[in-house]
Amino acid sequence: LKKKKRTCKRWTPDEQKRFVTAFTLYPRKWKKIAEYVGTKTTEQTKGHGVCYLKQLEREGKAVPPPEKRRGGTGEYWTAEEHERFLVGLSTHGRQWVEVAKVVRTKTAKQVNSHAEGYFKRLQREGKGHLIPPPGKGRWRSEHWTPEEHERFVTAFTLYPRKWKKIAEYVGTKTTEQTKGHGVCYLKQLEREG
Repeated sequence: LKKKKRTCKRWTPDEQKRFVTAFTLYPRKWKKIAEYVGTKTTEQTKGHGVCYLKQLEREGKAVPPPEKRRGGTGEYWTAEEHERFLVGLSTHGRQWVEVAKVVRTKTAKQVNSHAEGYFKRLQREGKGHLIPPPGKGRWRSEHWTPEEHERFVTAFTLYPRKWKKIAEYVGTKTTEQTKGHGVCYLKQLEREG
């Protein structure tokens, strides 16, 4: 049996433009890309995609990684999507459906998975205080800037567990917010030993 040689057939400029847009949104998701292009089958789209990937490699451009076989969606996040994720996270906390609406190109499940990885990275970098607490509700009023956290640590050293005094020292948080932050801070200190 002869192996069929794959040839890269020409696509119209409009089809190519739709292909590149869809490929950016759904890397290596040939069925979704074909639906987006609208004039090619999944098989034609996959063949074109293989040629497109080879072209990117020849030109030394970034090539998205192959789809993961186990776990995850295989879709990577762009810098713009991550920025929108951070905006959604600061506005809606752990309400993944709401954060996904801000991101626009990812599902709530994908946002949740991305958040888990992001939170682990923050923990590794010693920035666990930036992780929003579990539960519903807006997080913006709870978020602590690095400067606020620094003032909190200084005040906590001066006035251990005196939440009202610490809140006055921080100057931008209520006593209740300060106490909540303090509880998280103490748990973090326990974990770190």
